[in-house]
Amino acid sequence: MSCKQRGFTLLEVLIAMALFSLLGLACYQLLERMMHTDQRIHQHELQLRRLQRAVGIFERDLTQAISYPVNGSSARNALIGEPERIQWVRGGWSNPLQQARNDLLLVNHRWDDGQWRREYRSPIDSPVLSGSTTQQLLLDGVRLERLRYIDAQGQAHLKWPVGHAPLSLPQAIELEFDAPGYPGLRRVILLPGFKGQDNG
Repeated sequence: MSCKQRGFTLLEVLIAMALFSLLGLACYQLLERMMHTDQRIHQHELQLRRLQRAVGIFERDLTQAISYPVNGSSARNALIGEPERIQWVRGGWSNPLQQARNDLLLVNHRWDDGQWRREYRSPIDSPVLSGSTTQQLLLDGVRLERLRYIDAQGQAHLKWPVGHAPLSLPQAIELEFDAPGYPGLRRVILLPGFKGQDNG
């Protein structure tokens, strides 16, 4: 007794090919979505790390601010603040190699052209020479909304110093800005050992 072997018809082959094509297309689209989502998560994490680094450096600089003259021409200003720029002297610079150097830094943070830049120099009393100032790009694509200086009475000012107290520091710095992926950020950072404008 013999049995006949029956093959696939052309229509069946075409239908199978169409089903496999649709299944392959669906899998590819799912994989593409997953890869795109993974890239977005990675980019978001990278933006968050850059933001945390910039804000962390700014806060560390401010929490180590000291009442020390910013420049030799004026012994009255410990901090010079403007709407888009702030300059002061900070201590606490680590010196692990115990080299002969000043442990104070003249620090300058400024926001312009969508960039948040930090500049610092030591020793702080040396004249500004070419290459003596180190520059850092802390954050790109940032838009500064507000930079204000809060005095001992809680009043906010667009510039510092205010009043006539020598070597006065604000009680706090208020910073509002938009960063890539993080709009509407606001930080209020307290300064140590500030002198109010009425303290003399």
